[in-house]
Amino acid sequence: MKIEPECIGCFFNQILKAFKLLKPDISNDIILDAQEHIMKFLLEKDIKKITSPLVGKYLYNLVGKILGDDDPYAHLKNESNHTALKFYNKIKEFVEKANNPILEALVVSALGNTIDFASQHKIDILNDIEEISPMDLIINDYVEFKKSLESTDRLVILLDNAGEIVFDKILVEVLLYFYPNIKIICAVRSAPIINDATIEDAEYIGLTDLVKVIKSSPAPGIDFSDISEELRKYLYSKNGMILSKGQGNFETLYGLEIPNKNVFYLLKAKCNLMERIFKVKVGSLILKKKIFGF
Repeated sequence: MKIEPECIGCFFNQILKAFKLLKPDISNDIILDAQEHIMKFLLEKDIKKITSPLVGKYLYNLVGKILGDDDPYAHLKNESNHTALKFYNKIKEFVEKANNPILEALVVSALGNTIDFASQHKIDILNDIEEISPMDLIINDYVEFKKSLESTDRLVILLDNAGEIVFDKILVEVLLYFYPNIKIICAVRSAPIINDATIEDAEYIGLTDLVKVIKSSPAPGIDFSDISEELRKYLYSKNGMILSKGQGNFETLYGLEIPNKNVFYLLKAKCNLMERIFKVKVGSLILKKKIFGF
């Protein structure tokens, strides 16, 4: 997805939020210098052609460089994984007892993207899980998703954040149970970027013990100029199906025509741009099949 008008201000706000989260006592001058770097970066590019995830890649690498840390979110990712794993057994039991475990697992996977494990306020994961239902999928293409599952032998899941991947692991386990003949491949970031999941996170939560996990690219989405050949092969294959988790992956695939026609987005609408594109309210959960121009 090319940059939209809503994205510009968001980039500068992301710089501010990143520094306030990672180093609250940092000087305003350093924040302003970083925001100036983003301005210059955007001015040097063709703003009508560059994608949001590529700007995000530059932005968060800049944050790490200024802080002198290649993975400044590492402790938050570890905390997210550790916290989510505490609830893994109970959440899995809840999903397995549902009337439709696959649909429930999809909803839970989408919910995983909505919980900020690193926040200071008290969260009640189990209560959130028990209160949510398939009705909370404001856009729900589950029927199409199920049809695709029943006619494919391969599913590639583009994963999003650390912590959230514990919920994704439950989805993978449910799919493996009901469709043991489908080969599932999960893709994570090839290098640390924000709080996105990497191979280390997948290993920590035991996902690599279940399915093959591959690297995608070192961006908060997919950088097609630096994508692994393995993922490129899957994305450009006419066979199999793809489940894209989160907003970063959506922003990469939105409007991009690829041979694989069985692509589904599973995400939470987190900003005004998603509100405009999907025609839903911010906070809505979405399971949508990718169609021409989308």
